[in-house]
Amino acid sequence: MDIPTETATKRLIEKTAQGDQRAFEELCRAYENRLFRAALDIVHDHDTANEVMQDVRLAIWEAAKNYKADSQPFTWMWAIVRHKAIGALRRRLRGAGFTELQAGDEVSRVTAELDAVIGEALKKLSPEYRLVVILTYYLNLSQYHISQILGCPVGTVKSRLSSALRQLQKVLGSPLNLQSFRGGHPSRREKEFYER
Repeated sequence: MDIPTETATKRLIEKTAQGDQRAFEELCRAYENRLFRAALDIVHDHDTANEVMQDVRLAIWEAAKNYKADSQPFTWMWAIVRHKAIGALRRRLRGAGFTELQAGDEVSRVTAELDAVIGEALKKLSPEYRLVVILTYYLNLSQYHISQILGCPVGTVKSRLSSALRQLQKVLGSPLNLQSFRGGHPSRREKEFYER
């Protein structure tokens, strides 16, 4: 299905806000693929992305009445996807030891004992630092990708990661070789950190 013009999309959102089920279905069909790809880019899992999309559809239906016509429709919908996808990531990563991720390729290489130690250490970080570490080392995302997910500059991601690694080193009392989470391919910045 072709993507409607911005004007046509705004009209669909307006009709959705008035409770028009047909307009809502048309809106969802038109943007479904783009929004699914946006969710998948964040969560990196088809099943989770499908769950996110169910939440997104409901959120669009409920939030249509609050849509401000001066913003671009896709940007508005993308913000909903981003919010729901980050929520799904946080739920997936919640808990000591991040047991929900045990089936993932990266985490399965980490022993249960090390996972528990790191899990306890991560709890001592602020939520912003913890999330950057998890997205970097548990989900193996690039700093650019993380900046897109969190909606902040790459420099902010780098700064948070650097500060988080320093805090983890203090908590654990020794350098933490997190490069093993990334298959043994540390960045130059990580190498410099570990060589300090």
